[in-house]
Amino acid sequence: MLPPDEVLDAWKARVRPLEEAELALVRAVVNHPPWLAEPDEHALRYALNLARLGLVRAPGGEDVDVAPFLAPFREEVLAVAPPALTRPGGVDRAAVSRLVPHLAAHARAWRARTLVAFGARLPAAALDRECCEKALVVVCGGGGGVTWSYLGAFDLLEQYGLTPRLLAGTSMGAALALFRAREVRWRADAVGAVVRGLSFRTLFRFLQTESRYGLPAAMRLYLRAAIQGHLAGPDGALPTLRQLPIPLVVSCTGLRTGALPREPEYYEHLLDLHGRRPQPHVVKRMLADLFQAVGEFMAQRDRFARVYLGADEGTEDCDAIDAVGFSSALPGAIHYDVLRDDPHMHRLLGGLFQRRDLFRLVDGGLVDNLPARAAWGLSQAGGLGTRNALVLGLEGFGPKLTQALWFGLEQLAAQNVARSRPFVHLLKSYQRVLSPLEVVPGARTLARAIQAGKAELLPDMPLLARLCRRYPAPGAQHPAAG
Repeated sequence: MLPPDEVLDAWKARVRPLEEAELALVRAVVNHPPWLAEPDEHALRYALNLARLGLVRAPGGEDVDVAPFLAPFREEVLAVAPPALTRPGGVDRAAVSRLVPHLAAHARAWRARTLVAFGARLPAAALDRECCEKALVVVCGGGGGVTWSYLGAFDLLEQYGLTPRLLAGTSMGAALALFRAREVRWRADAVGAVVRGLSFRTLFRFLQTESRYGLPAAMRLYLRAAIQGHLAGPDGALPTLRQLPIPLVVSCTGLRTGALPREPEYYEHLLDLHGRRPQPHVVKRMLADLFQAVGEFMAQRDRFARVYLGADEGTEDCDAIDAVGFSSALPGAIHYDVLRDDPHMHRLLGGLFQRRDLFRLVDGGLVDNLPARAAWGLSQAGGLGTRNALVLGLEGFGPKLTQALWFGLEQLAAQNVARSRPFVHLLKSYQRVLSPLEVVPGARTLARAIQAGKAELLPDMPLLARLCRRYPAPGAQHPAAG
């Protein structure tokens, strides 16, 4: 379960200077080789990570709190390392080189003291794993067709042998994260096969249906019917968020009773022609009304609840497709709901609505278009078995003058992305993206988006790979297997 925001903020404030110092160190090593010997790099990284430690997961599953014991060492590291590594002018390489003997010796001494102090509760292997091995967390922002570039990122991570330990996403970013989560190894051709079988007609229908958990809108999203054949197991069962080979967290917006800017019926008929011909000026007016409605939601997002299916209490066993469907339900345009006979999902959603006092669920991008805070928070709460998480954020819906039609909404989305920025270690803001409307691209268009996604992330891969590569602990000759 996710801790409250104030707890997450306190945790992040404690470790952020140390995380930023390690990131700056490795970036400097990658960008300016060979100014620091690899053993010295490892020694400094170990010192920074040892100082960062709070709760450490022991082999038996127990969490051992070493933070109070390591407080003097942490204060010592904070006093000397960040000033040399994160100064405005860049890394002070001479100062860092001078720090190595001092911090390396002190880290070895504090490591030994910690192992003595906590005895059999915390073996050396558990302590060293928490310091030397990072769990990759990939967070995928929403934005319709812009998200196809993320497939290029998935391809590159696989080529470099980097497997996410946790995925999180919003809207269509959550949909692509779901396909990444269905297998530990990434097979790019599998998604191509899925896209070839999709069309606008298989995904959307203009019809009015009952509304139970989702907000009425002009189109109904039939996501389950469109993709369930690609996600069902050998027994035909569809996975829950907990059952996926890679855990997934999905961001949704929870509307509270009385918090809607307008009556529900307004959104159901927002794209009705009302007897008018679909001429350009009519369509333009309809789109303007839709953008205004979405803008109204985003402007008062503080009145809505941030819901993280897969991380919030009681939501771990949410049907994975339903989670993505609700996260993609854009007010006024797309309606998703669970109207089938499914006692498990009705109990789960009913309990969620009661606990959080919710009226409806809609697109997660309204309150959190890049759910990095939730992903990092889940790792710090012990959801991955390690707290040493590296968060890679992928987003493509940032403000772009080349997409003037969407510029206003992109600016609003950027505001809630900024809220998540402190919880992202490496953010890739894609620029060469498809239009948000290209939800079902053709084969050549999709290939172009994937190639652009690779090209934009490629310069960051040496840094990412080095950060995620396990390094030896003090005195070890080789990293232990794990």
